[in-house]
Amino acid sequence: MFVLIVNQRGATQEHPLCDGHTIVGRGQTCDVVINDDSISRQHARLVVHAGQVDLNDLQSRNGTYVGGRAVREATLRGGEQLSFGDVEATIERRSGTATAAPDALVAEHTMFRQLGDTATATSAVRIVEAPRLINLLSEVARTLVATLPLRDILNRVIDLLLAHVPAERACLALAEGGTVTLASQIVRRADGKPAAPVEISRTVRQMTLSQRVAVLTSDVHQDPRFDGSQSVLLSDVRSLICGPLYAGEELIGLLYVDNPVTRQFTEADLELFSAIANYAAVAITQGRLAERLREESERRERLQRYHSPAVVERIMAQAHGDGSGVLEAQDREITVLFADLVGFTTLSETLPPAEVASLLNRFFSEMTDAIFSEDGTVDKFIGDAILAVFGAPVEQSDHARRAVRAAQAMRRGVARLNAEGGRPLRVRYAINSGVAIAGDVGSARRREYTVLGDVVNTASRLESLAEPDQIIVSRATYDRISPPIAATPLGERAIRGRAATVDVLSIDPD
Repeated sequence: MFVLIVNQRGATQEHPLCDGHTIVGRGQTCDVVINDDSISRQHARLVVHAGQVDLNDLQSRNGTYVGGRAVREATLRGGEQLSFGDVEATIERRSGTATAAPDALVAEHTMFRQLGDTATATSAVRIVEAPRLINLLSEVARTLVATLPLRDILNRVIDLLLAHVPAERACLALAEGGTVTLASQIVRRADGKPAAPVEISRTVRQMTLSQRVAVLTSDVHQDPRFDGSQSVLLSDVRSLICGPLYAGEELIGLLYVDNPVTRQFTEADLELFSAIANYAAVAITQGRLAERLREESERRERLQRYHSPAVVERIMAQAHGDGSGVLEAQDREITVLFADLVGFTTLSETLPPAEVASLLNRFFSEMTDAIFSEDGTVDKFIGDAILAVFGAPVEQSDHARRAVRAAQAMRRGVARLNAEGGRPLRVRYAINSGVAIAGDVGSARRREYTVLGDVVNTASRLESLAEPDQIIVSRATYDRISPPIAATPLGERAIRGRAATVDVLSIDPD
C-alpha cells in the first residue's frame, strides 16, 4: 500500500492512499487537507492503480514538485520526495494492503475488516465471546431472515447494531440506485433521544467503499485520516466504526456507529459490526426483491381486471420501470365495442338488489370472457353496459376483426345464458374504429386506463340504433376487416350530437 507522509510545521502526518483518486488541497472537501497558504484549494490529484501512483498537478498556484523539479504529472513508485507549494511530503510504499487478508490489520488507532466473505464469521468465532456471538446469530435469524417490508428491515438492522455493539448512535445510509451517492439516512441514539443526521468523514467513506472494508477508529483525534474532517473533530465523537453494504457489485448503503470520548470500540465490536453488515446486505437485497415482486404482482393484478392474460404479458414485457411507459396516454388507432342490455332499467325495478347484482355478474363474466378471448381490454362497466377496446394498450393490426369476433362470441354467450334459464337477456352491440387517446388518465391519487375521443362517442351513439341481438358496425370498422365478413348495409344514419351522418352495416348472424 502507498502512504503519503506530509511534513508541516515540524509535525508529520500519514495518509494511507486508497485505490482510486485522492485530492490534496487546502479545501475542506479534499481527501487530504493541508492548511497552508501556499496550497491551492485543490492542489494535486493522486491516483493509485496497478502498483503505482499517478500524480497530477491541478493547475495549482505555487506548483507541485517531485525531487525538486516542478511537474504537471508524474508516475510515483514509492520513495519520492514531493512538495506541494511550500509543504514537503514523501510517498512511501509499504508491504501489505488493507484488504490483503481477512484478519484485522491493526494500526495504533485503526483496524480494518474485509466484508462480504466467510472469513468474517471465522474470525468472529475466534475473537467474540461465545454467548455474545450466539445471541447475535439468534437475533439475526429471528429478525433479518424473515420476509419483512423493507422499512422494517432497515429499522431492525439499527436495532441489532444498538443491541450488540456498544454504540451511542447508529446510522444506516442508503445509496441511490446504481450510484455511490448516499440519499437517505436512518439515525437512532441508544438512549432514545432525537438523533441529528450523521456527517460521515469523506476520507473514511471513500476508504470503506473502494476497499469494501469495515474500519474501526478508536480515536479520531489521533488518526491522520481525520485531519481535514473538521465536523468530526469539533464534535464529541471519539470512536467510530463504518462499513459498506454491497450486493454483488451494487452498493446498497453504508452502516455506521460512533461513541463519545468516554467509550471506545474494541476488536470484538468490529467483528460483530461486520457480521451484522454482511447479514444486513443480504436481508436488504431480499427485502428489495420481495418488494419488487409484490409491486409487480399488484400491477399484474390491476392489469388483469381490464386486460386479457396475453395482453397483460405483453404489457409486462414492454414495461419500463413501473410499467407506466406502456400505459401512457397516447394517440392510438383502435376499435371500440359497446354492448348494452335492453330494458334492464325496467327489469331491475322489479327485482331484489341481490338478484340484480347476481344477474349482472353472470352477464359481465360471460362478456369479459368473450372480450379476453380476442385479447381485448375491458375499459369499463357502465351500469348495465360494457365498453371494450381493441388495439390498445398493445397494437393489434387486426383490431377491427377482433372486435367483431368478440361481439359474435358475446351474442352466442348471451344465448347460452338464456338457455340455462332465468331472466331472458337481450343485448345491442355497436362497433366503431378510429384514432383515440388511450392510456392511464386521472388524478395523482387515482388513475384508470381508458380511451377518449370521437371514435368512442360515435360508438356509444351507434348502440342506440341497434336492434336487440343486432351487431352494427360503422363503415370505418367494416373497411378495416380483411377478408370481409358477411354484413348487410343499413345506409347513412344520423346520430345525436354529430352533424355528419355515419354509414353503418349489420353483421349477419353467424
